[in-house]
Amino acid sequence: MLADVAVIGGGPAGSAAARLLASWGHSVTALARPARQAALAESLPPSCTKLFDEIGVRAAIDRAGFIRATGNTVQWADRERRVEMFDVSSLGYQVGRDRFDELLLDGAQAAGAAIDREASVRDAEREGDLWRVRFDRPAGHDTVRARWVLDCSGRAGVMARRGWRHTESAARTIAVVGVWNRADAWPLEEDTHTLVESYANGWAWSVPVSAQRRYVTVMLDPSVTEVPGRAELEAAYLTQLARTSALRGLVEGAARVGPPWACDATPYSATRVSDEGLLLVGDAASFVDPLSSFGVKKALASAWLAAIVVHTALTDAPVTGAAVELFTARERAMYDHLRRGSAALSREAAGAHETRFWSARSEAEAVAPSDEWDVAALRADVRVQSAFEELKRRPAIRLRPGDSLEVVRRAIVRGHRVVLDEHLAAPAAPSSVRYCRNVDLVTLARLAPQFDQVPDLYEAYNRAAPPAPLPDFLGALSALIGFGMLTSV
Repeated sequence: MLADVAVIGGGPAGSAAARLLASWGHSVTALARPARQAALAESLPPSCTKLFDEIGVRAAIDRAGFIRATGNTVQWADRERRVEMFDVSSLGYQVGRDRFDELLLDGAQAAGAAIDREASVRDAEREGDLWRVRFDRPAGHDTVRARWVLDCSGRAGVMARRGWRHTESAARTIAVVGVWNRADAWPLEEDTHTLVESYANGWAWSVPVSAQRRYVTVMLDPSVTEVPGRAELEAAYLTQLARTSALRGLVEGAARVGPPWACDATPYSATRVSDEGLLLVGDAASFVDPLSSFGVKKALASAWLAAIVVHTALTDAPVTGAAVELFTARERAMYDHLRRGSAALSREAAGAHETRFWSARSEAEAVAPSDEWDVAALRADVRVQSAFEELKRRPAIRLRPGDSLEVVRRAIVRGHRVVLDEHLAAPAAPSSVRYCRNVDLVTLARLAPQFDQVPDLYEAYNRAAPPAPLPDFLGALSALIGFGMLTSV
C-alpha cells in the first residue's frame, strides 16, 4: 500500500488527524489497534466544541446523546465541597471512550481515510523519501509506505519509544477504575458533574456516562501505595475509596459492575516530537496528569495542528521546516501549561495533606513558565499598567516605533496551512508576537504613529483589521508601549 500519510493509532488524535487530512484531499491510511482493556470515561470541557467544529465532528457527537455537563463538583485540600459551574451558555461532555473513539474513527472513514481497525504496528523505518510501516493483522503481516507518518499511538508510543520519551518518575501514577450503577439518584447537587476529591495519598474522581452509571477512579502512586495483583485489586480499590470522603459517600447504596481494573497514568514527555516526515501527536508526544482534565482536548488540538503541518508540507514544501518548528513549540507550550496547572493543584493539596504523594508532584511539576505572551501576566506587568495609566491621562498621543522594535517573519497558521508572516520582536518582550487577544499587533504598530487620538486610532484599526473590543485594543496598545515596541515622540 502507498499513501500520503500513515497514521499509527485510532484514538482521538489519530482519528482527528486522519479525518482532516483526508478531507483536504490526501490519501490517508490509519492503523487502529483493537482495544486491549476496558474503556475509560472522560470529562471534556466546553472548549472542546471549537475543536469538534474544526475537525467536522460536532454534529455527530451531539447526536450521540452523551451527558452534557454543567460544571464540576470539587472537594480539594480538605476544603468544603464546592460546585463550579461553567458559563451559562457552555456545556461539557461526559463520554465513554469506546463510543467516543468509535464516532471519531467513523468520521475519519466517512471523510475518505482508509481505516484498518485490526492493525498492530510493529515498527517503521525511513527508506529514501518514504516511510515503511510494518504491521500485523489477523490475516498476516502487511506494510504501508507513506510520505509522512503521524505517531498517534498514545502511551504505547510506537515511534516515541525510540529513546525520545522522558517519564516523570517522581510522579508515578496508577489509575484504578471501577464502574458503579444505582437505581435511585446519585447524591450530588448537580448529577451531570465530574466529582473530584483529594486525600492523603492520592486523589479520586467520578464521571457519569448515564443517569444510572458512573466511573469512579482512584489515582495512586505505586511507590507510596502498593498496587497488588489482579486477584487482590478489588480489595485494594475498596480500601482506597474508604479513605475518601465525597467519593465514599457517592457509592454508598450503588452496585459495582464487574471487577475494577488498573492502568498506567504516569506523566511523560518527549525530548523531541519530530523527525524527517514524522510527528509525535497527542499522547504519543506527552501525557499530563489527568488532574488537568484536558487530555482529550490536548490530543485533538495536537492532531489539528499536526494535520495542518503535514498538509503544508505536502502542498508547500519550502515551508516544511518552519511548520515543524511551530508544531514543536506549540507541543512544548501546551505540555508546560498543563503541567503548571497540575502543579498548582498539587501544591494546594500538599498544604492539606503533608504526604510524599503530594510533595513529589509539587516538586516534579513545578516547571518554568513558557515564553508565550499571557494575558494574565500582561495585566500584572507594571510596565503595561503604567502605559495604560499614561494613555488615560494624556489628552493626545504621539507614538513612533521603538528603537529596539524588529519586524520578523515567523510561522503562523492561516486557514489549513502554515505560512510565514510578520511578527513584532523587542528585547523587553518575552517572544515575537503577532496577536494579543486577537488584536493584530503588526497592524496596530503601523497605524499608531498616524494618529494623535486614541479613539481615532481605534476606529482606523477596526477598519484595517477584524474589529476588536475596546478593552482588548487598549490592552494590546498598552503592552506595545510598555514593552518599548512603541514609544512617545
